[in-house]
Amino acid sequence: MHSNKKVFLGLENIAGIFTSLKKGFEQNGISADFYSLNEHVFGYETDKIIAYSSNSFVRKFQKFFLIFKLIFKYNYFIFDSTGTLFPGFNDVKLLRFFGKKTMVIFTGCDIRLPDKVSKYKWNPCRDCTDDYKGFVGCVIETKPGKISETEKNFDIILSAEEAAGSLSKNYYPALFPVDIEKFKYTGSNPGKKLKILHAPSNPEYKGTKYILTAIERLKKEFDFDFKVIKNVKAEELYDEIAASDLVIDQMLVGFYGLLSVESMAMGKPVVCYIREDVASGSPAEIPVINANPDNLYIVLKGILTEPTKLIEIGSRSREYAEKYHNAKIIAGQYYELLERK
Repeated sequence: MHSNKKVFLGLENIAGIFTSLKKGFEQNGISADFYSLNEHVFGYETDKIIAYSSNSFVRKFQKFFLIFKLIFKYNYFIFDSTGTLFPGFNDVKLLRFFGKKTMVIFTGCDIRLPDKVSKYKWNPCRDCTDDYKGFVGCVIETKPGKISETEKNFDIILSAEEAAGSLSKNYYPALFPVDIEKFKYTGSNPGKKLKILHAPSNPEYKGTKYILTAIERLKKEFDFDFKVIKNVKAEELYDEIAASDLVIDQMLVGFYGLLSVESMAMGKPVVCYIREDVASGSPAEIPVINANPDNLYIVLKGILTEPTKLIEIGSRSREYAEKYHNAKIIAGQYYELLERK
């Protein structure tokens, strides 16, 4: 798949999505650039940092100059949902006026509404703190209106499946893309002492307290290594995953995140809570070991009793990541959507 058309990606690199998508587009012979307002906290690559003047008049001039430059340079525009270049989606309206195709990607907290997920006993909104709401920009009072406005202004909408109940119109399921070639298959090779890793981006959101409770109970019965790391650069995280036999992701969200995908890409088995309705709609059987706070102790006890089962699960995990999370495949699918719409 080769094309003379160019793709704009921006503006926030949530979970490194745009770094991976850029690579995927390039692997398909499609030119793509990722623009961001800042460097990523975990070190994901950024092409172009947008820097505005502190002078309001100069800043407005810079914004208008940039949008017209983008109109002439790119054919397709893919934004994350956290914001665009102009307030009120005026830049997106301008892009569409000039015949540009636009796509928006929702990834989770940007679209999830408590009243939509509260019917599930385990959900990320139940333990959410004000600090975390502030960190992800979740203002419950204005969120429904923001979601509605976002829906109105884009040609194509993609959303994480577990949070898509907040959408009122048709959307396409979004899966986290990764550059598969970057991840070396190391698999799971349990020795005498199983090595378990948990790497929460946010402990409350990931349900870390439930994981720690189960681990403390199991330590009274089994001899194993358990490590928690957080807020580290991507490369350091990959080293830790490579050294582990099992990765525990989250216990509340209802679907696996980027940590799970990157772990599966290395052939590491993952324990994670996946809602039944999401699992039933998956394109294939997800190789993740499903657990929630109610049964995590039992699930982990079973693994510690028969750790050799992890070898086969790790192999299936890599195959699944190659087939469904390969950035080249996902970028190709997104490009076809933009061409078709």
